[in-house]
Amino acid sequence: MGYSIFQMTRSNSYYDMTDRNIMRKQIELDISKSSNNEAPVKNLKIENYIACPHPILDPFDPIMMKFVQKEPPLTCDPEEDWVTIKGNIARITDKALKKYGDIQCKFMDVLRANEFSTSLGVVTTTHTEYNLETSDFFRVYCESENGQFSWESRMAGIRFDEDVINRAGWDQVPKDGLGLNVLMIGLDSMSNMMVQRILPKVYSKLKSMGARVLNGYNIVGDGTPQALIPILTGRTELELPDTRKRMGNKASYVDVYPFIWNEFKKHGYVTGYAEDVPDVGIFTYRLKGFDQQPTDHYMRSYYVDASPMFKQQKPFCYGSLPRHKIMLNYIKDMFRVYEDKPKFMFAFQGELSHDYASKVSVAENDLVEWLEWFEKSGYLNNTMLVFMSDHGQRFASVRDTQQGKLEERMPFFSFVLPKWFDRKYPTMASNLDNNTNRLTTPFDIYSTLMSVLHREEPKTDDVNKRSISLFNEIPLERTCRDAYIEPHWCACLKWQPISVDSSLAVDAAANFAQFLNRFNSEYSDLCAPVEIDRIEWANKMAPNEGLLKFHQAADTDGFVPDMSANTKITDIYLQIKVISRRPAKAVFEFSCQYNSNTRRYTVYEKHISRINQYGNQSWCVAKTQPQLNKYCYCKQPN
Repeated sequence: MGYSIFQMTRSNSYYDMTDRNIMRKQIELDISKSSNNEAPVKNLKIENYIACPHPILDPFDPIMMKFVQKEPPLTCDPEEDWVTIKGNIARITDKALKKYGDIQCKFMDVLRANEFSTSLGVVTTTHTEYNLETSDFFRVYCESENGQFSWESRMAGIRFDEDVINRAGWDQVPKDGLGLNVLMIGLDSMSNMMVQRILPKVYSKLKSMGARVLNGYNIVGDGTPQALIPILTGRTELELPDTRKRMGNKASYVDVYPFIWNEFKKHGYVTGYAEDVPDVGIFTYRLKGFDQQPTDHYMRSYYVDASPMFKQQKPFCYGSLPRHKIMLNYIKDMFRVYEDKPKFMFAFQGELSHDYASKVSVAENDLVEWLEWFEKSGYLNNTMLVFMSDHGQRFASVRDTQQGKLEERMPFFSFVLPKWFDRKYPTMASNLDNNTNRLTTPFDIYSTLMSVLHREEPKTDDVNKRSISLFNEIPLERTCRDAYIEPHWCACLKWQPISVDSSLAVDAAANFAQFLNRFNSEYSDLCAPVEIDRIEWANKMAPNEGLLKFHQAADTDGFVPDMSANTKITDIYLQIKVISRRPAKAVFEFSCQYNSNTRRYTVYEKHISRINQYGNQSWCVAKTQPQLNKYCYCKQPN
């Protein structure tokens, strides 16, 4: 079940049916017409031969706008925090001192024990300020002069680490590099359209900063790890050592992954990693997490220690501070403390956007304010800012629409570079501009990040390469197959609706039910059999018409295409939504492959999405067989 469709069928995939050597780059024709009442037409740009046209979606489509809700602003505690932190110094505020008189605060460092627990350092008592030296994180308890009032919190800053400061430096950055900091800020489950729809001010601000938005960016797998592992390692999870929790001692910690921040650290960079939802962490929910702290500054320990306190706070707040600002301030402090050092930082927020259709809008003004601070502080002048997401929404009701399904595959991804970059590297900048409308993937992001360390002479890259730096030109003839995107995830494909009563749809649904029952077979004494109640909709892949009709060049120069081919399709890809009679009206979307020669349907578990909540239905196997959670409905009540 772990094998890719391409590993099984790549030799006879429909993608092999075109001679991509004939596909030409965008061409410009100078057409000079006669003067008999016809004006000359010059520089007519023809882009009909791009192999992967992405769907043109309207972010404000009325169907999609139905899911947008007006979110009230966050209302955090009116009592301002007694302590604030800037860089590596935590101070009792003048406002608190004026209100409560002399204040005594006890500070305790929060130390990382492992991925899932913390320990506490010694207690330091002060009436003024506290310098962070041992840890980025601390608990603080303060009392007023008369003892009648108190305040406490758990806070994050960036400690002054002499070892890191002595190790890092611009003099160690490769001479053939771009000499830039790298800052990646991610929001979970935000499609390209979603950012424009829900965060229009953020989108507008990024564009005013010169952001290049990747309109052809396409995911390569299901969920956050499959979106981010290729970005951070250049490989897929299946190509790396097994790190799954359920494999126990047979699995490794994710330390074995070749994370890109290690390459930056080798070359004098200070490294940082922040993520705000420790219970569903990228590398800790399904994977074993890190044995050793992965980066110089690692925010997980803060959230492990502080998140139990969040339940006692107002929604999405900690004291007087919106929780999303805690991470934004942490990034600020990273740049303040290491102002004159090269930095690589990856920060990812999921609390507001993962489970909600519109909630992230409450952070919009703060995100814009942060972007303005970053720009005005001058940090953008030597930083490549990557503002991005992992995928579009997967579980909310917006995902249940046709456009929502496409948006899942097309997350927001953008690059903001210093103003001088275009002047110093005009060809690289031009390539990046062209690539914004071409098929790009997480693998390409990895190569682009590596180009910051080692710049190569810009060129039109090889279409057969899986990972292409965006500073090189991505060929127009690149297809999903070239980019190692399986049909299930390829937004370039044109899908045609087919009747839910068609034999293709009905037989595919029956094969799907058989597949799930085989998947659950070892636990059939615990799990009820799956039975299909109805098919909600079904789509058949309709390959790009131009791709199928293209035969060869009709002229010597290859400018004019011969569109006389009539390619026969033997492999049909289907996407179907079904609702089960039992167990419990489960709603599934799945992709499968049908071979018209063998009349065989092929289903893989990784191409199945359970899109309604299943709660505690799988209680009888949840702890021992979590991979069955989406599919098992326990016969006996809990």
